[in-house]
Amino acid sequence: MLKFSMLSAGRGSNFQAIMQHVAAKDLDAECISLITYSADCKAIDVAKQYGVPVCLVEGDNLLSILQSENPDLVVMSGYMRKIHENVLEHFENKIINIHPSLLPSFGGKGCYGIHVHEKVIEAGVKITGVTVHFVNKDYDSGKIIAQSAVPVLPNYTPESLAKRVLQEEHNIYWQVIRDFSKLPQDA
Repeated sequence: MLKFSMLSAGRGSNFQAIMQHVAAKDLDAECISLITYSADCKAIDVAKQYGVPVCLVEGDNLLSILQSENPDLVVMSGYMRKIHENVLEHFENKIINIHPSLLPSFGGKGCYGIHVHEKVIEAGVKITGVTVHFVNKDYDSGKIIAQSAVPVLPNYTPESLAKRVLQEEHNIYWQVIRDFSKLPQDA
C-alpha cells in the first residue's frame, strides 16, 4: 500500500477528491498526514473528516517532518510555498504537484489559481487543461507525469473555466496516485 503525505494550505478540494477514492478502495493508498503552514485552511477539515493527522510547518521544519514520516509520495495541492532544495534532494521524484493548465503554458511564478485562467482567456487559446508534474527547484517546470485537456468555450469567464478545470483536476490526480501505488514501494 502506498503511503502519502498531502501538502496543502488551500480549500482542500483535491485532497477531498483523493480521499473519497481512498475511502472507496479505488486507490490502494493511505494518507499518513496533511502538512500545512496555514492553521485555518479548509484542507484541515478534510483531514479531520478522514482521520488524517495534521502537521503544521513552522519555519523550516518541512524536511524533518517528511523524514520522520518517510512517505512513499508527497502530494501537493494548494501549497503555495516554494519547496526548499534540501527537501527536493531528499525526496527526489517523490513530490508531485497539480497545475491548472497544460504546462509549460501558463506556468511559473505568479501563475496560480484564477490568475492562470485569466491568462488563458486573455491569450484566446481554445484548449487548456491540467498537468501533474514532479516538483523541482523552478516553479511548474518539473517533468510532466500526466496531462488532461479541457476545451475553452467562448462563453467562459475565468471563474467558470476554473470550475471546469477543477473538475478535471479531481478526475486526474487520484489516477496518477493510483499509478504510483502500483509501483513497488520501498520496504
